[in-house]
Amino acid sequence: MEPATPVQADGPADGTSGWPQSGVTDRAESPHADLSAVGVLPGVSAKRYFELCRERQPVLYSLLRPGRVSAERTARLFADMGQLSTHFESKLEQGRGDSYREAQNKDFMIRAVGFLHLFDLAVPQRGGADRLTVLDSLGGNGTLTRIVRASRRQQDLPFIVTSDVSARMIESAFSQGLPAVRLPLENLIWFDDATFDAIIVAYGTHHIPPANRLQAVGEAFRVLKPGGRIVLQDFEIGCPTTKWYDDVLDRYTTTGHKFDYFTRQEFNDLLVGNGFGDVRVMDVYDPFILRAADPRQARAGLLNYLLTLFALEKLLPAQGEPDEAALARFEAIIRETASFAPGELAGIGGISEFTIAPEGDEYRAEIPRVCLTATGQRPLR
Repeated sequence: MEPATPVQADGPADGTSGWPQSGVTDRAESPHADLSAVGVLPGVSAKRYFELCRERQPVLYSLLRPGRVSAERTARLFADMGQLSTHFESKLEQGRGDSYREAQNKDFMIRAVGFLHLFDLAVPQRGGADRLTVLDSLGGNGTLTRIVRASRRQQDLPFIVTSDVSARMIESAFSQGLPAVRLPLENLIWFDDATFDAIIVAYGTHHIPPANRLQAVGEAFRVLKPGGRIVLQDFEIGCPTTKWYDDVLDRYTTTGHKFDYFTRQEFNDLLVGNGFGDVRVMDVYDPFILRAADPRQARAGLLNYLLTLFALEKLLPAQGEPDEAALARFEAIIRETASFAPGELAGIGGISEFTIAPEGDEYRAEIPRVCLTATGQRPLR
């Protein structure tokens, strides 16, 4: 998928470079003039970002409150984020995000089962006169939004805001016309209290340092409306899914992958300790599924997708393109690290191992995965 509107750097008013000019060109006229020196995206200041939001994402712009905190505090936050070693920046920035975004943009529905389950937990009732507002924190480049838009009726769609700490992820989402803001869950500084009807924190919770996790969930509580729901997702210590990350991603990517995962008790305590009620902790089936015209295409397509998604460069041959020997080796690794005991996942609708099976006129390649998930509700009072 090509970006709908390229994200470009700040530039002169003559249009020789930079984001499209907004009409607010004089610093004294801009309500965000004091943020002109704060960089939020590659080559893009906070001032310019807000101008673009006002033009391209007016609903998102109406939710943002840049004046909640001082320009000095904003500058400190983004300076701190700039020092973070994030795996999801570009390869030139020592990240593996280019490969991840390539796979997500091309084949985002491969992960639809897990994403939609989390969405349904966050927004159990849809439709009606009032459009709900959902924050997809740790949302990368907007995969949840794209999956929901492709899978649900238009009249049932909430307004989903993607947030993430990675500049390149938010740059990608915003360029594709998605409402997106670069903020860490621990410091949602541009959102007022009680802004969102639901918050999803998923597919990256382990990237939040353990010392910051209680604060992060507390910030989610702050920006939720009374009665709003949170869905907290990651992977449980000791399960095959964390073995996949620890043994495969850490060994075969250029970034490594060593993080602290979660126990059920920790998920419960993070929500209860921040005041959430009706807390439930559960397993959610979260497979990778690809359909193709024949079994060989299904197998190769899914294996190639995972090699690209996770940037498993050290599994590739010297020429850089996976051949059959590389695919066979990768399949063996998947069967060793991502299989469950027979019947173990039957209660949540899952299979136990990498499977290719006929489905109507197609073949379905499926690799099982399980995520640990907790839900909670901010009390009405």
